Amino acid sequence: MQDLPEFLLKLIFKDKTPTKQQLKNLILKASDLFTFLDSKRPEDYMKNQDFLRGYLAYFVPVNLAKIYSLLKELFRHPLISSNKDLKIVDIGCGPSPAILPVFKLFEEGIISLSYVRYIGVELEERAIQFGREIIERFKPKNLSINYEFLKADAADVKTYIELKELRPDIMIFSNSLGEIFDNKGLRQEDFIKFIKYFTYHNERFSLIIIEPGTKKSASRLHGLRDSLIRELHLYPYSPCINNFPCPALKANNWCYEERKWIPPEYLSFLSAIGLQINYLKFSYVILRKDGLNIKDTFPEDDIVIKNTSHLLKEKGKSRLWGCWDGKLIDIEKLKRDYIEEDKWLKIKKGCYFSFDNFITLSEKKVRIPISGLVKILYCPEIVSFISL
Repeated sequence: MQDLPEFLLKLIFKDKTPTKQQLKNLILKASDLFTFLDSKRPEDYMKNQDFLRGYLAYFVPVNLAKIYSLLKELFRHPLISSNKDLKIVDIGCGPSPAILPVFKLFEEGIISLSYVRYIGVELEERAIQFGREIIERFKPKNLSINYEFLKADAADVKTYIELKELRPDIMIFSNSLGEIFDNKGLRQEDFIKFIKYFTYHNERFSLIIIEPGTKKSASRLHGLRDSLIRELHLYPYSPCINNFPCPALKANNWCYEERKWIPPEYLSFLSAIGLQINYLKFSYVILRKDGLNIKDTFPEDDIVIKNTSHLLKEKGKSRLWGCWDGKLIDIEKLKRDYIEEDKWLKIKKGCYFSFDNFITLSEKKVRIPISGLVKILYCPEIVSFISL
């Protein structure tokens, strides 16, 4: 097993061991360009050596862990994981090629593949160089792999025309919408036209879009989700369990994930300076052409609710917000109705759960009585993307 963080550090610093202060400065510089200084980020930011080092040290393991978690969620479905060949187009991949999580899932036996075709689309030559080195270092010897990087602009229609004949099984946009829409000025209707190219005669098509977990980014993503469903007739696989308009948008709220992960050891000190390092915070959608949904992997007769909040403990009760039949529902349980080993108290943000009895308090509020049996159907596991 090879250690990805160790390889990244050697890639960045060669044989020199960086100090914590060096790492801190580089990571904060890279982080600022995607948060506080997002509007001022230059188009050629990957050409900045210090930024690239910070990006490789922090964002590469973070991005790959997010993609790994979502691909693992997608491959829960037996009709998806049973495919023996896989074609991936990774738009704006940077030095974080999405094929690496596929390698790990293959090594873990979660997917059984014979052949993988991967195309990473990236404009910056330096990022492509790093991405190629990472793939060469970690590709499994017992898997047939055909990979290439296309040096192209993610906002250029020619890029999508060139790729459309590939008919990918999975197309990934990771932290790309801000650059495509804001920096490049691409219109949403043009983006939807680009995606339409890949849906023709391609029933296995999955579109995965990952964005930061901020209100601005998540709201834009879920507005785009609604448009893709309405105009291209794509169907959510996850996190949504139906194709109704996003209820969070209606409520001027936003939906995001907080998935616990095991970060590289060299990043552990960052929590002391205020960076949230133990959770992956992001928003995402996975859309399918064929209508498959994560709820297909749960018992058929269960109500399925997606928890969109933390469990809020209040005086005499606890409550959460669940996405249920296209509505955000305030769900509560009184403390006096808790039972021994109550599954209700174990529901985490992002979990899917069900119950067999409830009391309607209002149009958007229900209570689970003592007789209501709660079942946790699926919770994202702790993400460990350290070794390959």
